[in-house]
Amino acid sequence: MWKKQHLLAVALCAGALSTLGMGCELIASVDRSRIPGDVGPDDGCSDGTKNNEETDVDCGGSVCPQCDNAKACTAAGDCTSGFCADEVCCDTACDADCDACTAALKASGEDGTCGPSKAETACGEPTCSEGVETSRGTCDGESVECAPGEEKGCEEFACDPKANACFTECMEDAHCAKCHECGADGACALAAAGTDGLGCDEGQACDAAGECKPANGVECTEASECASGLCVDGVCCNAACDSACMACNVEGSEGTCSNVPLGSEDGTDCSEANVCDGKGACKLAAGEDCTTNEQCASDKCLPTLFTCDAIPTP
Repeated sequence: MWKKQHLLAVALCAGALSTLGMGCELIASVDRSRIPGDVGPDDGCSDGTKNNEETDVDCGGSVCPQCDNAKACTAAGDCTSGFCADEVCCDTACDADCDACTAALKASGEDGTCGPSKAETACGEPTCSEGVETSRGTCDGESVECAPGEEKGCEEFACDPKANACFTECMEDAHCAKCHECGADGACALAAAGTDGLGCDEGQACDAAGECKPANGVECTEASECASGLCVDGVCCNAACDSACMACNVEGSEGTCSNVPLGSEDGTDCSEANVCDGKGACKLAAGEDCTTNEQCASDKCLPTLFTCDAIPTP
């Protein structure tokens, strides 16, 4: 009866036909909860069912009250504690590597209370750096710290930055370890001594063991200093360069065994009466006695004097 009268009054007020002597303000102020059979708007937050936007029964979401700990959630705002972890409302943020907030994931305890994760639970992320691959770690069931994973060297391969693991085959030199080259078969192989690049800095090259050392042309005092394993004439050299009239410090060709320039001496191997012919041979200097052109560095034995002609000036 009360409900019908209230609805009639509202209808009359809305149509400006009210003759009951009551103002619209009075009608609007009626407490609908006091009217038998009228429970007001139904927001679904007290029907004992998980529906609409609720994350658990009658709680969570943008309409219903926040949920207590152990109730399901999707975001911190769903929880009275302000923490949502492992999809349940939790007493703390519970965001360490080896903690959890559900009984199914913890070593012990109920849902809603943060505690150590079960033993052997995988934690952390795999990494690969400087030729060493590290797998995911594991939890010990007692602490919240993640124990380091197992390490494995990439050997002849490099780290794959996308997979955080070692390459197992190559398509280019960058997939190989320092001082290794990618072969047609997809395998990485050690580069020849003296090869530059391949992970070495400028002025360096690979040695026979796959390490970066000074490249050819760089000053040295010992062979072990050089990538080539050869220190000749004070520089790292590409060859033993131990023949007369051959040197590794010829201007413009430092580091490469080259012919000593025409007319120059080569220490004790070619000096005094002999000079280099510019072709890697030691021959007679100008003015020295000769019988054939081949004996002279100038390539000319004067026929009347039987002495080597002067070396022409370039």
